Amino acid sequence: MRQFLKSTQLKICLVVLCALLFGAVFAAVSQNGTSPVTKAVSVVFTPLQKATGYLSEKLRVFGASFASANAYRAENEALRARVAEYEAQMVDYDEIKHKITSYEEMLGIKASHSDYTLAPANIIGADATDLFSSLIIDKGSNDDIAVNDPVICGNYLVGIVKKVNPTHSVVLSLLNPQINVSAIESKTRETAYVTTDTDQSRNGKCMMVGLERTTLIAPGGIVTTSGIGGIYPKGLIIGTVTQVLESEVDLTSYAIVEPGADLQALEDVFVITGFRGQGIE
Repeated sequence: MRQFLKSTQLKICLVVLCALLFGAVFAAVSQNGTSPVTKAVSVVFTPLQKATGYLSEKLRVFGASFASANAYRAENEALRARVAEYEAQMVDYDEIKHKITSYEEMLGIKASHSDYTLAPANIIGADATDLFSSLIIDKGSNDDIAVNDPVICGNYLVGIVKKVNPTHSVVLSLLNPQINVSAIESKTRETAYVTTDTDQSRNGKCMMVGLERTTLIAPGGIVTTSGIGGIYPKGLIIGTVTQVLESEVDLTSYAIVEPGADLQALEDVFVITGFRGQGIE
């Protein structure tokens, strides 16, 4: 077998077959009017032409998409700027509306209490050193605010100014145990004073203490300032009685009072810098 593969006859047969194959290919190409070289070049470069056309189309689409993306980005930035402008206008509108509401409220208070001198103030924070979250307002001695000036929200008592700085002040609210307000219950006309303790303060409540054991005050009664003492003007609403209890240490009773002002959600208040009877005990 090995001798046959190495024989001269096999080599001659292979040469003849190659010649016949070449002739057949040449004849086929000649009939199509295309030279072998041209055919070979066409075979080699046709796929390259197709690939080039494909890449060219993709680049064209990408260029168009890139241009569209830039246009969309510019449009989006313009819209963002317009939205920011509208939001700023809304803030200004809300601020003006809020001021108008505040001035209307002040005018309403002045109409009912012509002797009041009022200074509007914003609550800007809470005193972190006070366990009972005293309020900080944005008005101080530069605005004629003084220690012991009452602080109100509408017709409701909020508290009293405790510390004064040139540009801000600290206000003790009704939920601070240091507060003592001479008070009267509107229906029974019983008088006592309103304060609070740690437990009631945590519950957002005050106490009207020093009532007679036989008090007629009942839940639903309205507690207001009596005006005695010259610190608070008469008639400010302190809150509503929710419960009446007997004292465990003496023969008195006391009423649990829920403040009329929402002391946890206040934003704006008025400081009464002057009123008829102020300072007169």
